[in-house]
Amino acid sequence: MKFDQSKTLQQKSHMLIPGGAHTYAKGDDQYPELAPGFIARGKGCHVWDVDGNEFIEYGMGLRSVTLGHAYEPVVRAAAQAMQLGINFTRPTPLETEAAEKFLGLIDQMDMVKFSKNGSDANDAAIRLARAYTGRDYVAVCADHPFFSVSDWFIGTTVMNAGIPQAIQDLILRFHYNDLPELQRLFDEHPNQIACVIMEVETATPPQPGYLQAVREMCTKYGALLIFDEIITGFRWHNKGAQYLHQVVPDLCTFGKAMGNGYSIAALAGKREFMERGGLNHAQERVFLLSYTFGAESHSLAAALAVMEVYAQEDVVGHLQRQGARLIQGITEVVEAHGMQDYFGLIGKPCNLVFYTLGQHRNRSQEFRTLFLQEIIK
Repeated sequence: MKFDQSKTLQQKSHMLIPGGAHTYAKGDDQYPELAPGFIARGKGCHVWDVDGNEFIEYGMGLRSVTLGHAYEPVVRAAAQAMQLGINFTRPTPLETEAAEKFLGLIDQMDMVKFSKNGSDANDAAIRLARAYTGRDYVAVCADHPFFSVSDWFIGTTVMNAGIPQAIQDLILRFHYNDLPELQRLFDEHPNQIACVIMEVETATPPQPGYLQAVREMCTKYGALLIFDEIITGFRWHNKGAQYLHQVVPDLCTFGKAMGNGYSIAALAGKREFMERGGLNHAQERVFLLSYTFGAESHSLAAALAVMEVYAQEDVVGHLQRQGARLIQGITEVVEAHGMQDYFGLIGKPCNLVFYTLGQHRNRSQEFRTLFLQEIIK
């Protein structure tokens, strides 16, 4: 393979765009030097770079595409909506239709507000929880990698330059499956924690009873429980990972796969909380979510088409079956090469992540880079 066009574009992009890409996860520092720099098109699970090289795209648009690139029913629905105009000064009927369809599919929540990405939805959930409880502190699961691009979360990361210390000080961190640690936070900050935000599950499954105990703890101490289902939604179960684990949060957020690559996300929740962002109450109103492009018709139409496919076909089951095949095949290769102590897979079959270990069984970025380089070949 040659990457001549990619290399030329990379030089230009770094002169024009900080980091060379508009999404950090797509940046050059995330991939080996011998890797495609720019993807030109995709169909199904295959993509072609600007040099004409063809690949199977395992990441599928940062896990936002579960039906395949350029999936015809979704493209057709979006195109039809675009023919009628994509943005107006008043809502379109698609907003109500998509809300009804989403709440009917998830069915544990009462109201929903759409936005463009998961960061927006999580930001709104945090603001709503603080307004409802009158508290400032937010408890964030430290084991879950990303919740938002906003200060309240980025202040907890190593890239916290430019974020006031006062904002960082309002964020408390706890670890997944560690109930005593979360209990300690509630003990040390009585009547001060507005909410607990966490993913339902990532590569590490919840210990028996853990999620239920977190739910009970939040109820006991008057904090709202927020489940980030940006990844698990439309991947773990049609109704979300919360349904799979039988734990109902106060608020939850969805995104990524719900639009099959189109920009749409959702904040959903119980009526008593969500209504604070509406008109039918006497409390101080919460500025929940409001964007000029927050309800573009083609994104809503795409989401409706995605939800229709999920209702008619066993998408999640297909993801699970394909993941199981991948586990079996990779396990056979790893064992054949005696690499069990250095390479493996974690997570559910529908959302697998590989890990690489070095000579001393520690995580190895060097091995990861080498593996990526060779598998790209």
